Amino acid sequence: MGPQYSSKTSILLAIFGANLLLKRTFDSRDNVDLLHRSAECVQETIEPLMTGDLWKFWGRFPYIVNKCSPSLKRIKLGEFPNSDEYKYHFLPLHKLPNCSIISLGIGKDVKAEKKMKALMPSCNFFGADPVDEDNNELFSSFGKFFNMAVGDRNGSFRSYVLEEIYRYQEVLTIDLVTFIKANVRQQTIDQLMIDIEHAEYPVFPFIEEKGQLEDNGIIVCQINIEIHSPIDEDRETFANFLRKNFVTHQWIFINSEIHPYFKHIRLFMVNGRNRECLKRYFLSSGKSRNTRKTREVHVEDHLFQ
Repeated sequence: MGPQYSSKTSILLAIFGANLLLKRTFDSRDNVDLLHRSAECVQETIEPLMTGDLWKFWGRFPYIVNKCSPSLKRIKLGEFPNSDEYKYHFLPLHKLPNCSIISLGIGKDVKAEKKMKALMPSCNFFGADPVDEDNNELFSSFGKFFNMAVGDRNGSFRSYVLEEIYRYQEVLTIDLVTFIKANVRQQTIDQLMIDIEHAEYPVFPFIEEKGQLEDNGIIVCQINIEIHSPIDEDRETFANFLRKNFVTHQWIFINSEIHPYFKHIRLFMVNGRNRECLKRYFLSSGKSRNTRKTREVHVEDHLFQ
């Protein structure tokens, strides 16, 4: 059966004839397509570089991410500066039933979180850092602070922490799943900001599809992560994360930059597969047209969890 037109559209077709170009109404599900096209672009460009010396793609990674970044429609990206970088967060499309934002590694700098809180006052903020001094007072003015390191294990861990200066110190640690279940107590985490001084590498398996978070019913919608300049083992960990993500397109990389001297990468990525995350940030709740793309999305339901 051919397309069905309204009476008004039929009149326009009769007046202007076959040369009339009909501009269809934007469907918010198109953003899902744009996200996954971006993931394909990153994969097609980076995957050929991931042979032999894994350091080769490190310096080019941010450039490729930014080049492939999607131009989403009717979606607002918030940019929240702190002392030396920006944190990013797509703003919700509607009032959320709950909103949880987690900062792992405060580093005595909460400028970005305070700007987020001002723009999204209904969100609850949770922060963790092994250094209590200054961090507790700063973060507790708008959120709940926990004096601990969050990583991949429970117990203690030799970590690089900021007191008066950065130095190695044995600190109390808790794994990410336990931290969220015990302290945040929400199944949906809207934003997870990770700056934990090289301890981010063993956390990558937690955020993968079918990783520890998902196994415990916890979903994360957006992540800002600082990936510190890696040793050989770390490079392979990050490469494994990328290879798995190339298969699933669980995470869509939106923005990235590399520090000119220390060479650590800052990466902002969003969950491109989870229904709840997509509803909160990329799929409007209004009535949508049944376009070709929406039919594809309905049929290819594996795009979503």
